[in-house]
Amino acid sequence: MTISTSSELTKRKRALASEPPLHPHSDLHFWKSTLLFAPHPDDESLGCGGLVALLRERDQHVHVVFVSDGAMSHPNSRRYDRAARVSLRESEALAACQELGVDEANVSFLRYPDTEVPRQHSPGFDGAVDHIRQLIDRQKPSHVLVPWRRDPHCDHRGTWEICREAVSQLAEKPRWVEYPIWMWNSSQEAELPYPDEVIAWRLDITEQQPHKQRAIAHHVSQTTRLIDDDADGFMLSPEMLANFRHDTELYFEDAEKQHRSLSEAYFNQVYDNNNDPWSFETSQYEQDKYRHTVAALPKQRYANGLEIGCSIGILTSMLADRCDHLLALDTSAKPLARARARLGENGSVVFRQMDFPHERPEELFDLIILSEVGYYWSQEDLGVAVAAITKQLRPGGDLMLVHYTPYVPDYPLTGDEVHEAFATKLRRNYAHLHEDRRQRYRMDVYRKPGGASNA
Repeated sequence: MTISTSSELTKRKRALASEPPLHPHSDLHFWKSTLLFAPHPDDESLGCGGLVALLRERDQHVHVVFVSDGAMSHPNSRRYDRAARVSLRESEALAACQELGVDEANVSFLRYPDTEVPRQHSPGFDGAVDHIRQLIDRQKPSHVLVPWRRDPHCDHRGTWEICREAVSQLAEKPRWVEYPIWMWNSSQEAELPYPDEVIAWRLDITEQQPHKQRAIAHHVSQTTRLIDDDADGFMLSPEMLANFRHDTELYFEDAEKQHRSLSEAYFNQVYDNNNDPWSFETSQYEQDKYRHTVAALPKQRYANGLEIGCSIGILTSMLADRCDHLLALDTSAKPLARARARLGENGSVVFRQMDFPHERPEELFDLIILSEVGYYWSQEDLGVAVAAITKQLRPGGDLMLVHYTPYVPDYPLTGDEVHEAFATKLRRNYAHLHEDRRQRYRMDVYRKPGGASNA
């Protein structure tokens, strides 16, 4: 493949390499287990080496599946016949995985013939789908990594098609993440993402880059002339390798995730694995944010407050001191049980399991707090929530919004998208009493027109 000379195409690639938001390392906590599908031995290191190394440094499970045998890189070699090439590439793959922290027990080889990975509507496709579906079902990963859907190589596209169909047949679907390899050398603009097709994000792998480069170097048959008796043999060019020396890696997720709110089942799983998954009790960052939140309340006392998404009740306990009555909602029963235990018999606080905004309390409130919740909703549900909250806020009542602003691939929306949706609705009529942007979160306070204005 040749590198495109199109200035527009080059500009788009540069933008993809540098502009997508960085995924905070702290949010990799939710990558409980990862199943990585590599079309050939070396794709795991080129496309995902930094992510794999980072996950393994955090002692998170990674299993690597090599789909093809990679034997067509040097098809005319006599010194290395097909069986020898397959053996060589598998030994290189195991060494590369070991460098990234993945033991041999967590590496699988499917050994489909190189350049013959089944494509949709081709013989063998249904059998490959069934094989991979069973593999995913056994592993039950929280995340799957697959090659970019239009990577210009038949095995990359075949791997994507098989995995996509396999995942579509699962009752519980893992999170789907794609990584580009040959896209970087594509000369066709159609092989890059279309507008609004995917959400792109980057991962900072500065500290993992040495591991990644050593892992790539383990693929000696692809990076050197080790197999020198095939004039048409393949070798990764310096230009191609340069695409993978950056301090970030690029990943894609379906843009449709913006239209799917995170479900009660998602939060049940999060809390099943950890009683305090976001470290609300122990994080200095969280404690400072809570103090800032309470200090920014415009009034000293509220008659009737609503907290949407109370989790385990840390902020709730602080809000209770400022409200005569406080209704605290959460979609999941487990954090609500911890919140009730934390506050004990406090007659001014009522906890209720409720899937807001589809389920809503009937009363009106002079204070509504939406803290670290809105980005769990789809765009459509956020619109419903904005309308519901503005209806349930009494005239003269205060609305406080607090949200984490870095991009989190798990979440349908970003904190900024949540706040801007409210701003669009409220900026004409509501008083904007307070706005503040800190390094990792944003705070806005609005007052509904009418009613008493005492602060």
